[in-house]
Amino acid sequence: MHQIPKENILAGGLGLIKEGFPFIMNRRNKFKSDIFKMSIPGFHVICFGGEDAARTFYDAEKFIRKGAVPPPIQKTLTGEQAIHTKDAQEHHHRKAMFMSLLTDSNIDKLQDLVREELEKAVLVWQSIPRIVLFRESAEILSKAICRWAGVPASDEQAVHAARSFVSMVDAFGSLGSRNFRGRKARKDMEQWISRLINDVRSGKLDGDRQSALYVCAHYRDMKGNLLDLKMAAIELLNILRPTVAIAWYVTFAALALEHYPDCKPKMEQEDDQYILQFINEVRRFYPFAPFMGAIVKKDFQWHQYRFGKGSLVLLDMYGTNHDARLWDHPFTFNPDRFNHRLIRPFDFLAQGGGDPRNGHRCPGELITVQTLRTFLVFLTRDVNYQVPQQDLSYSLARMPTLPHSGFIMENVLPK
Repeated sequence: MHQIPKENILAGGLGLIKEGFPFIMNRRNKFKSDIFKMSIPGFHVICFGGEDAARTFYDAEKFIRKGAVPPPIQKTLTGEQAIHTKDAQEHHHRKAMFMSLLTDSNIDKLQDLVREELEKAVLVWQSIPRIVLFRESAEILSKAICRWAGVPASDEQAVHAARSFVSMVDAFGSLGSRNFRGRKARKDMEQWISRLINDVRSGKLDGDRQSALYVCAHYRDMKGNLLDLKMAAIELLNILRPTVAIAWYVTFAALALEHYPDCKPKMEQEDDQYILQFINEVRRFYPFAPFMGAIVKKDFQWHQYRFGKGSLVLLDMYGTNHDARLWDHPFTFNPDRFNHRLIRPFDFLAQGGGDPRNGHRCPGELITVQTLRTFLVFLTRDVNYQVPQQDLSYSLARMPTLPHSGFIMENVLPK
């Protein structure tokens, strides 16, 4: 049995704060090992990364999610006791609710709504000198997903919801004011959606029976019971919030167009295959999710290292997406790497690993890809714009991160 390399508590705690996304990857390089352990206040943690580590991490016989999502994240990002904390049959049963909504026709319907909101937005943008793409895309996505989900919301309510969803995501990995704003935003959103679900159940609000609002309101657990109002609201928010979070990817995609201008003509020529390659490279290259946590279900060995029952384990998602054994020149932005490259379930971890139908990979991944395609077609084929001088740098120490300016665009005009 091999001894797992160990990082000392000071270097571990401070390193995570100072380094952020590449923290686990940097320690794997330091120890020349795909695995190490460390202590941080309140936790003894095993960290590992790479394709085989991901394959192991998503093995339901070895890991569970219950107890792995820290309370501060549940109280801001995911919601308490949401699907992210479920395992085995309970997880499969609840996930089936989400998958029932993510049909090809429903995803197409959402893209139609996103395009409608983009077309309305550009009529406003052409009359003002500049816009901030991150803020505008979050509001567009909020309006579209509320309409798609059957959530009755005025434009003003959808804009308020967008700001709340951004605060909830921005609270990830934070303390202090960011965390406080995220908690308040979640509380406000849970109360709003709970009232709507109550109205659906009482018959006061008559909506589309195929809508996400109706499905979440009437979902029954494995015992045949309706979810309580708060939990039903939490799961509906786990459809709305991640869709608005695509604004992070939209902003990084625009940044890539600016930094790598040779990519743009290929998308202007209606090369849909290249657009998909570009989208996958944006999702691989830019920082979105640093790591994922799980709890060891029972003792097991991995590469002659012991994983003890109850241990908290973090999978290095950012580092796996930048692993030189999987990706040639991993810190070079190159959409052509996805030309005819087969993406395996555990080598590309933009939104988790494994099978989204029955595992813990994000079920909304296809929505992310299609929504990015909608925005990129719009940016490259439908409008002209200028990018003024601004601070487009971003900090890997901040989780989540974003170009400091939010990506300012000037003189946005329809072609």
